Amino acid sequence: MFETVEKKKVDLQGIPETLLWPLWNRAAEQKRRDRLIDDPMSADLVECIDYDFKGSFGKPNAGHAVRARVIDDVLKLWLEKNPEGTVISLGEGLDTQFWRVDNGTLHWISVDVAESIELRKQLLPVEERMENISSSALDELWLQKIPQGSKAFIIMAGVLMYFTEDEVRELLYRIADHFRDSLVMFDVIPVWFSRKSIRGIKVTRTYTAPVMPWGLNYGDYEWLNEIHPRCRIRRKMTYADPFPERMRPYSYLLAFPWMVDRLASGIVQLEIT
Repeated sequence: MFETVEKKKVDLQGIPETLLWPLWNRAAEQKRRDRLIDDPMSADLVECIDYDFKGSFGKPNAGHAVRARVIDDVLKLWLEKNPEGTVISLGEGLDTQFWRVDNGTLHWISVDVAESIELRKQLLPVEERMENISSSALDELWLQKIPQGSKAFIIMAGVLMYFTEDEVRELLYRIADHFRDSLVMFDVIPVWFSRKSIRGIKVTRTYTAPVMPWGLNYGDYEWLNEIHPRCRIRRKMTYADPFPERMRPYSYLLAFPWMVDRLASGIVQLEIT
């Protein structure tokens, strides 16, 4: 799909570099007969990028594919009711979700830091129904470009854990206060994993994951209901719930609710009324 004479050198550091991690795992998923998502663009991107994916991120795992599949499925159902709806993806990096769910009429807004948006422009096809906004998710710039009271499907995959608790609360409050009749989806890491990242998570010999300041235990997700009067959890699940056979041995935790509440990462769907 991507016609390149030579591979594109990608030099990213810190949090922006993490956009390559889910790309690597989604691309690897395409080699499986039991793949959770059909995403040939991810495999093509890995082939045309000059980066040591395996050296940095090691053996692929299903976690990012599970997250992508769960959000894709909910988004497709939403688009059936809102075929010309607006989808806003914050910090999506090189996610190819637009092409996985495109119904031919949706409008897509990708909000990310400048280096990530520039990479998207260099590597991904131009789409007239896709708009790129160079902005941190925490900056009000992107919100100012969208009319107050708009209806949207808002995605924050692999984003919130890199903010502080106060920043997460403020961002979610702003979103809930700005939009109406909307859905928000994101993933959450538990407190123990956040604390471990502060000490340093050595993914491979050459790659250490960035610090993830914010974590919330699965058993404490009710905290999200207290952020804004019009914002409520519609659904939550652990990464092991949708496809337990692909998340072993992690899925064995499901037999012990007290362990799930303290140790599990989750995916959340919020409803803004």
